[in-house]
Amino acid sequence: MATQPEVGVSDFVLLDNLTTETFIENLHLRFQHNKIYTYIGEVLVSVNPYKTLDIYGPQHMAQYRGREMFEVPPHVYAVADACQRVLRQQGRDTCVLISGESGAGKTEASKFIMKYIAANTTQVHREYIDRVKNVLIQSNTILETFGNAKTNRNDNSSRFGKYMDIHFDYKGDPVGGHISNYLLEKSRVVSLQPGERNFHSFYQLLSSNNPVLKKLGMSTNTAYKILGSERPTAHDSKLYSQTNSAFNALGFSNSVIEDIWNIVAGVILLGEVTFEGGEGGEEGGAVAAGAVAGAVRALGVAEAGLRAVLGRRVLAAGHDLVTKQHSLVDAHYTRLALAKAAYDRLFTWIVQQINKAIDVPAGTYKNTLIGVLDIYGFEIFETNSFEQFCINYCNEKLQQLFIELVLKQEQEEYAREGIQWTPVQYFNNRIICELIDAPHHGVIAIMDEACLNPTQITDQQLLEAMDKRLTGHRHYTSRQLAPTDKKLKHGVDFRITHYAGDVTYAITGFMDKNKDSLWQDLKRLLHSSSNASLAAMWPEGAADIQKTSRRPPSAASLFRSSLAALVAGLHSKEPFYVRCLKPNPLQAPSTWDPLLVQHQTAYLGLVENVRVRRAGFACRVRYDRFVQRYKMLSQYTWPNYRGHSPRDAAAVLLRDLRLDDVHYGHTKLFIRSAKTLQSLEAARAELIPSIVVLLQKLWRGAIARRRYKKMKAALTIFNAWKRYRYRRYISELQTELSRHRGVIRRWPPAPRGLDPALLVAAYRRWRAYLVLRAVPRERWAELRLKVCCGAALRGRRRHWGAARPWRGDYLAAPDYNEKAGAYRAQVASMQKAGQIDKPLFSCRIHKFNRYNKSSERCLLVTSNAIYKLDSNSFKPLKKPTYIKDVGAVRVMSSDVQLVVLCVPSAKNDLVAALEAPGDDLVGELLGVLASRYCMLSGGELCVEVESGASTRCTLGGRSRALQLPAHADPRAPAFTHAHNVITYHPPSARA
Repeated sequence: MATQPEVGVSDFVLLDNLTTETFIENLHLRFQHNKIYTYIGEVLVSVNPYKTLDIYGPQHMAQYRGREMFEVPPHVYAVADACQRVLRQQGRDTCVLISGESGAGKTEASKFIMKYIAANTTQVHREYIDRVKNVLIQSNTILETFGNAKTNRNDNSSRFGKYMDIHFDYKGDPVGGHISNYLLEKSRVVSLQPGERNFHSFYQLLSSNNPVLKKLGMSTNTAYKILGSERPTAHDSKLYSQTNSAFNALGFSNSVIEDIWNIVAGVILLGEVTFEGGEGGEEGGAVAAGAVAGAVRALGVAEAGLRAVLGRRVLAAGHDLVTKQHSLVDAHYTRLALAKAAYDRLFTWIVQQINKAIDVPAGTYKNTLIGVLDIYGFEIFETNSFEQFCINYCNEKLQQLFIELVLKQEQEEYAREGIQWTPVQYFNNRIICELIDAPHHGVIAIMDEACLNPTQITDQQLLEAMDKRLTGHRHYTSRQLAPTDKKLKHGVDFRITHYAGDVTYAITGFMDKNKDSLWQDLKRLLHSSSNASLAAMWPEGAADIQKTSRRPPSAASLFRSSLAALVAGLHSKEPFYVRCLKPNPLQAPSTWDPLLVQHQTAYLGLVENVRVRRAGFACRVRYDRFVQRYKMLSQYTWPNYRGHSPRDAAAVLLRDLRLDDVHYGHTKLFIRSAKTLQSLEAARAELIPSIVVLLQKLWRGAIARRRYKKMKAALTIFNAWKRYRYRRYISELQTELSRHRGVIRRWPPAPRGLDPALLVAAYRRWRAYLVLRAVPRERWAELRLKVCCGAALRGRRRHWGAARPWRGDYLAAPDYNEKAGAYRAQVASMQKAGQIDKPLFSCRIHKFNRYNKSSERCLLVTSNAIYKLDSNSFKPLKKPTYIKDVGAVRVMSSDVQLVVLCVPSAKNDLVAALEAPGDDLVGELLGVLASRYCMLSGGELCVEVESGASTRCTLGGRSRALQLPAHADPRAPAFTHAHNVITYHPPSARA
């Protein structure tokens, strides 16, 4: 943000040639570019743009959070953040004083400040904090509805003074608040100046056909007198819904909300009440007519009671009661007094209820607070009455507070830092404040004396007393004191020269408004209302009619006392200022009235404020802050100064830059010339882009290194965890082995990333080792064949020679083959010729061929082929059958030595009966074939075991049935056939 181009000068302290003209020119230049905020040191000057600007969103709040005011462009958020930072870092109460005339944007500035404070909280106890923030923000909606109105200068003018304390806990989060209201302009209820509107609440109620209007028979189209020339709009209807939502958010019940709107309706209907006069005497008083019935229903009072208090007055004279009938004038006065008092008390009661809703809960620790003062601006109307007198007096006191605090802060800071400076001449408005509030001699004291006089003092007599007592005061005049001044009406007007200019006041109504008295009859009537809320607003109505009460303080005295308490409270806080200006009297965007702006600049003392700020030095900043901001300008301080203190670093930096128009305080550096500060800022702005690139590079490298360390740490943790999981898994396997004596019956779930097949294979090898450990190594080949046979049969054949030794090449054994020697010679000859490999299995067989002939042959199985040999010469017959071409082997589940070797490619199976005197050779043949088939093809040999007495075969491309005989026949050959069925007669059946 520091590198963004700035329009004009963002801080008036930096203006080279300070005059009123250059001040206004800079203000106008920034206004033209929508730069509505400008600093005077830490004072914010705000110009109302009269249009919506996109500078208040959450992204803008984030830019100002935790930043110093000189680090960011001027903004009301910067003031709010500085205010909250003092509160959090130093634990001091702070306040924001917003001043300016009506229509300058004070209310909007206060809302933006509250919005920022509410949003700038921590994440702890978020739900509770959000509720407090919502209540604080929603309270503004209600106060604007019932306390704001459209004037000729402002569409949303605050017609009351408001000071809100926002309480914070030790973390700096809002926990509640309290609102103080000052002097509601209740005369507006019954009297409007041309072109102005009454309070917003009246128009909101009448903007829609709500239940209150229907119940009271009121209409949105009726021209009620209290509304003046204005009428409700669609925008009022939208605001009515928002007001009710705000009531609900603050916990107002539906019945209380209805009571409030009934009271507002009652005030409207009181404006419609008329009177008819009699002929005098006891029975000739004024009689109420018009909308009496509607007012009765709205206020919840008895019709007879309302007619009575409007038509006569009951006075207590000693122990007697005296009734005095009202004339038409008195009746109208009573009606207006009742309407004003009802609305004024309603507003005060609403503020009290809001305070109950936003009050800090019992037991909650209140650490610090921020006060936000949004009070009416200086007002000069065509006709200025008692209300304008009080409002302008309030602005005088606030201006005096501003001058005192600013000068006091400057003097204390220079003295604290040991800096010599020359005071600046300025206008002190203390003399005007004393003109109004001085004891015994001020305007308020003179009015109070007149009100205490037992005789009836008129407004004209009050003006005469003021002329007599204030003669010779240069800030007060009237027609009697200045007969040549034709602008002042004789016996009516008096003029006070305020700090903002001359204001002419009309004395008419000053006495009645200052007395602010309401007859006891009216209080008793309102206390007796069936409207529970209205009755609760008037507890004094319960007093006995004959009970004597002290005369209440006057309105001006009450206002002076509350204002004195406010000023005393502000004195105890760290102040921040927002000075609001209006660019034109038309409330038009992009319109600039230089005379109006110059007038406001003069009476707000803004140029004098700049001069005071620049009297000693244009800038003052703590050494550590200065070094932190400008250390990149010197090689001796960048990136870090290695000396003893920030003051030494600042001295080295300035000496390297050859700047000497500075003074060194105890804790701060004071720069006298604005040009010096501007040159520092320009040099810094030139270096910032390259520094940003450097920081980005370093930060990205740091992020990458941090990410690498995290990844490496994560990998270390993962590997450790993986090893732990593996160890635990192995421990579970060990437990399983120990529980079942070396056998794993149930494999536990393997951890992710571990292939259990490896452990299963290792376990099987280990189990095989345990089995093989008792078997001699020379028998391992035989055992491997038996394992292959058992796996192929899968328990489907009970007898397969597992218990006996397997010899393999039976034809080479003399006890099996009488011609063993000839066989061995023939095999050796074929091996020498490379026709066959080493014999793995051999035996004599009975073969049945496709021609239905049975013959004796010899079967020889080598490592890759199956040979049929002549039973006498042992020479191969035809071509061998390769083991990998065997599609399946069919055997019987009984001990029959019948084997069918299926060869799909030849379409001619080998049907053979093995000769095994006393032994089972089928299992041994299957073991050899299954082992070699797996090695040659990588798959399992298909073995079909027929559980019945028949199987099938393919001979000559035809499928043939192969069965065992039903009855034994000793004379039958090995194979017989009938039709398409082949019958095998095993030796047991032929015996």
